[in-house]
Amino acid sequence: MKRHLLLCCLIGIMSILGYFYFQRKIIFIDHPTIEINSPFYYKKYIKKVKNGSINDVTYSANDLNNQTLGHYTVTYFFKGKTYHLKIEVIDTKKPTIKESESLKIEKGKSYDLKKGIIIKDNSNQYNLTIDTNDFNPNQIGNYTIYYKANDLSNNQTTFKRKVTVVKKIEIGTHIESNKKIVYLTFDDGPSQNTDRILKILKKYNAKATFFVTGCHQEYNQYIIEAYKQGHTIGLHSYLHEYQDIYSSKDAYFKDLKKIKQMVKQLIGIQVHYIRFPGGSSNRISKNYCHGIMSQLTREVIKQGYQYYDWNGDTTDASGDHIPTATIIKQATSETHQNIVLLAHDTDAKDTTVAALPSIIQYYKEKGYQFLGIDDESYYVHHDIQN
Repeated sequence: MKRHLLLCCLIGIMSILGYFYFQRKIIFIDHPTIEINSPFYYKKYIKKVKNGSINDVTYSANDLNNQTLGHYTVTYFFKGKTYHLKIEVIDTKKPTIKESESLKIEKGKSYDLKKGIIIKDNSNQYNLTIDTNDFNPNQIGNYTIYYKANDLSNNQTTFKRKVTVVKKIEIGTHIESNKKIVYLTFDDGPSQNTDRILKILKKYNAKATFFVTGCHQEYNQYIIEAYKQGHTIGLHSYLHEYQDIYSSKDAYFKDLKKIKQMVKQLIGIQVHYIRFPGGSSNRISKNYCHGIMSQLTREVIKQGYQYYDWNGDTTDASGDHIPTATIIKQATSETHQNIVLLAHDTDAKDTTVAALPSIIQYYKEKGYQFLGIDDESYYVHHDIQN
């Protein structure tokens, strides 16, 4: 009798344990999907965990590629059991189109109609078409240009942009804007530090201007990337050899033509913003050609360029690896309404990169915005010393 009772109890216990074992399971949501290029949160797809905690669930998403549309399998593990979740990577969000700068075109001049247009899309793959409608760059007036972006899933966004064609554009102004603006400028790039600079600028939603050279063309992809992100590309020099470019007016313009051609091949437009190596006030040019800066500053304006000196300085040109604290102190000492801030972009300017976040935060807290140079920007011209 006792043996029979013990056997019954044992069977009962095993039945209860068996019931709970077989009742333990993960119940998933219906039709699980994930937006392309979005992070995968495994708990999001679990509706319920029977006889257990969701925290006891583990998973493997090795087969999931959230960067490509399609169907994938994610494996879940719970209390010794394995579950397979079929998940679809989808793209339901429309691209966004916005304008980073107004578009003003000089009559008869060619212009990149994509300049100043910023497009963002989850898939990072889209087709942009531009409908110029009745736009006539040879006729003064106001026009509307229509932009249309289609992504991989045929999500579509349209955008209307107002365009003005004027008789002549005077490049830049010597009168400060009533807005508080920092024109952050980088000379001598691109370099291995350019990518780090771009990431910092993107993080703080700041625009800058890169006066580039032809000295390190292995990094030219960063010129393209900077332009795509809405920064301004300017011309510094092709060789950046003072004894060559300042040996004569013809030598300077020969060098300028080469860097201008290089930039056009990269970003597709003719650039007319320049910065003289050493600035327009440099004295070293006297060693190679007396009076050349007086000639060049007049001639570049005649040829449709505008040159930009600076009224704020990080002082990072004084040497390599200047202490970060020194750069921050010097760069944040300016009080102009419009600050054209000189910095450099070379492999040795790691402390300049380290100082950037503090410089940007300082001026933003003071109410400044960071903009790239454009045709209407304030410019600084130094006193000519040669």
